[in-house]
Amino acid sequence: MNTSQHTAHQTGHSDAEQAAREGAAGAVAMMGMVLRVAGPVAVRVDMRFAGTPERQLGLSLGSVLVYMRSHFVAARIARQWAAAAPLVAPLPTVLAGRRREVMAPTGPWSTAVMVRLNGVPNVTGGVIEPQAGTEASRMLRMRVGPLVWEVCDAEAYSALLRGWRLAEQMLSVDSDDL
Repeated sequence: MNTSQHTAHQTGHSDAEQAAREGAAGAVAMMGMVLRVAGPVAVRVDMRFAGTPERQLGLSLGSVLVYMRSHFVAARIARQWAAAAPLVAPLPTVLAGRRREVMAPTGPWSTAVMVRLNGVPNVTGGVIEPQAGTEASRMLRMRVGPLVWEVCDAEAYSALLRGWRLAEQMLSVDSDDL
């Protein structure tokens, strides 16, 4: 029996478990996540350590929590979301009826996401047209770094835009990163 086998045998852990405990395992990176939103989206902003270099803003958009420190980043995201307003015109005010099924859960689970935006994320947007013969509706797709938001109606868009603008305003108070 070699040393690693002996250690694993003594502790009751496999080599992989032992390596993970010692920090020698791999790495985990979020490459992207798609979030579909419709109707009212709860928005909350929390600021920690305001007025210091360690300031951090937490923006809750539904079950998504985004951390950021830079006014420049928040302003850029808010501007890109605002620029997408003309693309929202063809969306329903509130997704209703049979089309609401696109939001139906497919299991007994819920998700929560926490993302820290470091650096300047790419922010892009466009419209997704429904496929012929489906009940799906047109959606606005906005990418903010690793998060892809599929916005189904104008109410959700307005709530998310309000959140990004609030983050921009709060981070502008003591900003030196313009």
